[in-house]
Amino acid sequence: MIGCGNDDEGTTKTIVSSRAYKGHENDKDTNNLCSVYPAIVGTRLDDCQTCHVGKMDTVKNEQVSNACDYCHELMVHGEGGHSFAETLNPFGVDYNKNGRTAEAIDKIKNLDSDGDSFTNDKEIKDLKYPGSNLSKLGQPNAPMITVSLEKMQAMKAHEQFMLANTSKQQFDDYVTYKGVTVKELLSAFGIDTTGATGVSFIAPDGFVKTIKIDQVNTIFPKALFYSGLDVKTLGQECGFVNYPEKMPSGLTDGGTIPDEQWLMIAYERDGTLMDPCYLDAVELKLNGEGPFRLVVPQSTPGSPDRGQSFSPSNCNDGYDYDKNKDHNAGSMVRGVMAIRVDPMPAGVEEFDYKNGGWAYINSKELIIYGHNVK
Repeated sequence: MIGCGNDDEGTTKTIVSSRAYKGHENDKDTNNLCSVYPAIVGTRLDDCQTCHVGKMDTVKNEQVSNACDYCHELMVHGEGGHSFAETLNPFGVDYNKNGRTAEAIDKIKNLDSDGDSFTNDKEIKDLKYPGSNLSKLGQPNAPMITVSLEKMQAMKAHEQFMLANTSKQQFDDYVTYKGVTVKELLSAFGIDTTGATGVSFIAPDGFVKTIKIDQVNTIFPKALFYSGLDVKTLGQECGFVNYPEKMPSGLTDGGTIPDEQWLMIAYERDGTLMDPCYLDAVELKLNGEGPFRLVVPQSTPGSPDRGQSFSPSNCNDGYDYDKNKDHNAGSMVRGVMAIRVDPMPAGVEEFDYKNGGWAYINSKELIIYGHNVK
């Protein structure tokens, strides 16, 4: 996004920050906020969630999409009885009510929009969210470690050929992922997992997958390889497995795969960097895998099977959908932008993962925070 600041001679100039989702670099509202508070340029307040909220499920009383997804849903699919005003948090409401200008930001400085006993002015200067009562003046943020793609590539690499078995898609995949094991990643930054209950992997749309700590620190069983289940061999109707063009040597049908199987953060798939994920504004889902993906091997190795919607088939080959198989692809997370070691330490502010993730996708970074992160 665009903010305003002063150079060494005191002359006003434009500063490009782009903390929000790609395409919002010229957002006038954040420009207004940054012109009044130039110190926030490039910080977490220089982003959509300072004024917006995600979509709430009124039945379950939980957030089901982040601020970006909520606005895009209304843009693409129409308001349907809802309004964009519903995407605003209390600070956004006050800003909108007072004219949606830089003068409006100044006018609401001394209000306490979120009702947490601190004025908007004091919270913004402390880099707290003025629209959320979960973010309070003086409350320490959770310590974070930022890991860039370049930093990840410089670490000890792990590569594994494996099966990604889906339950809903038409095709299962045999694929080689390259990256860093989660155990090695945490160890490299001095994070002691003693006392941790698990590790949560977070995508930019707010999706969270939590893995028990023993699966982080322990090697998975040897994976199994099954050949000849592709369209080329079985035909269009019965083929249901994708194989990479370049296959590892030493594979036998029904035999074990030599590669060690670990929970890992991958940045390459079959020798190529993964495309950064993005929000499909029509389907309202994540497309793409990267720049980082949580890769989860099968805990119970087995053969591929067809997706639920593609079974029963007329193929009569024993590979139709089996609910008892380990459909590990469903546990993988596209576009991991945050790793939280659970439980969170007491008294610190949780990272706003429901809204603050797209900037990390754009910069090809992820953050690590939580238990024993200094």
